[in-house]
Amino acid sequence: MAHSSLALSASHAGDGDVQTRLEVARGAIEGRFLEVGEVLSHVVDGTSALITALDLMREGLEGQEVAAATRQLSQASEQLRELPAALHARRDRLGCLVSAGDALTVCIEDMRQHLAYLRVFGVNIKITSGGIAAAGPEFAIFAQEICDCIELGRTQLDTFRNDLSSMDGALRAALGHEDELRRRCDGLLPAVPDALVGQTAAIADHQAKIAQITARVGELVRDVRKKIGSALAALQIGDITRQRIEHVQHGLALLRNSAPANALPAEARARLDAFVHRLLAAQLHATIDDFHRDVSRIGQSVGAIAGDASEILRLRDHAQGGSSNGEASFLRGLETSVGEAFALVDDIEAGARQAADVSRSAANSARDLAAQIEAIQNMRADVQMMALNTTLKCSRIGETGKPLGVIAVELRAHAGHLETSAARTLTALQSLSASADAEPQADGQDGATSAALALRDAVGRIRKTGDAVEGGLVDAARQGDEVVDMLRRAAARFDFQRQVGDHLDQAAAELESLSGDVRVDDLMGALSPLLADLARSYTMAQEREVHAALTAGLDVAAIEAPAEAETVEDDDLLF
Repeated sequence: MAHSSLALSASHAGDGDVQTRLEVARGAIEGRFLEVGEVLSHVVDGTSALITALDLMREGLEGQEVAAATRQLSQASEQLRELPAALHARRDRLGCLVSAGDALTVCIEDMRQHLAYLRVFGVNIKITSGGIAAAGPEFAIFAQEICDCIELGRTQLDTFRNDLSSMDGALRAALGHEDELRRRCDGLLPAVPDALVGQTAAIADHQAKIAQITARVGELVRDVRKKIGSALAALQIGDITRQRIEHVQHGLALLRNSAPANALPAEARARLDAFVHRLLAAQLHATIDDFHRDVSRIGQSVGAIAGDASEILRLRDHAQGGSSNGEASFLRGLETSVGEAFALVDDIEAGARQAADVSRSAANSARDLAAQIEAIQNMRADVQMMALNTTLKCSRIGETGKPLGVIAVELRAHAGHLETSAARTLTALQSLSASADAEPQADGQDGATSAALALRDAVGRIRKTGDAVEGGLVDAARQGDEVVDMLRRAAARFDFQRQVGDHLDQAAAELESLSGDVRVDDLMGALSPLLADLARSYTMAQEREVHAALTAGLDVAAIEAPAEAETVEDDDLLF
């Protein structure tokens, strides 16, 4: 009897050890599965945020900004290619103005020569009249008036020549600027337009590749989210294992607190304990087998998902490589070409303004010069009238006045030559004025301005899209890193063997050591209520199957299966 009491005490002590190990395993399951579940839930949230970011970035890349920028750059490139022909036309206009100025210079020199002859004749009249007594002082005064009039004409002609020289200098400076501009165009065109088109195509191609990668990664992330949802559903094994551990704990408590069992003799009680321990050990072994199988499968699945999800890091590679091989480098090249184009456009616009200013100045100068020529023509009329009066006075003097008459005739003749030169000069001025006042043809300014506007708008669009893409890549890469990191952490936390498995295995081994394949049909009075209470705690079909297998042949009431729990679809866990 004392031996039996000692055995019973040992059995109860063993139950205590089992209870301790089961409680440790149950607590570990609650903590670790809850932690892993939270991590996987965060992964689902992270994948949802990443999918949203990827969708937004894809929508931006598939928008019209890049296409519109490409069209604008193509338009600007064509306008830049047309600039040399337009600049050639503008240079021809300036060349016509310079040629008209050259013609005027010849006319002025001719007029200066005629004025010099007139001055000589005027001086001759003054000298000759001084040697003729009959002429009196009147001829000397008259001759001085002629010389003064001719000197006034020379002064006006000098002013004319100086003004023409200033105008010619401005025209030739503008012409030199046009020549320099043409050389710059030859150096930059068509290289710059070709570079613009090539760089735009490179940016569009780069963004198309990012769009493809974004689409692939988006599909991958959606697949990862779906698989994680399945993994979350599979984590129910933790709750199932916890419940089954609690049922084993409940069985040990029933065994310890059962009044009918406690009333049995020691030998009978030992057999009853051995049977119940055997039943509970079988339940625990089945639990352990399911737990190890499902946890191992889930861990491998999450680990594989984490490995597959490393493809998400391609976004990070593109984001980090963008500064050297991506959008940024393309934009730098594009901005260099656009800067060269802008500099050329600015020079063309400056040249157009200078040409317009020179043309206006030439037109104004032509009008002023025409007024000066008219003054010289008036002087010529005065000289001819004076020469005619001199001829008439000489005829009244008689023979002594004939030398003066000859000089007066020559004076009138050269005054006529001056009139002819003045008429040619006016014709040249009219040509200059017509060239200066003519409406300019396409001289490159309008094309350059349109090209500049198109370039600025296109670059603005590309930069806006590029900034959005780079920013989206950085954000998506960061979120992708977080998702991959959480997956790796989740995979690492699936090592439940040490935290849970060892305790369950040891508890099962201790239960096994306390169990035995003994006869208990004579103990059904005490055993049957205990088994019924234990059966009512079962929530899993496998528990009932194990129970039925070990109690087969015993007179035990049928175990009613509770209503099955509602099946939870994997996708429902995501929302």
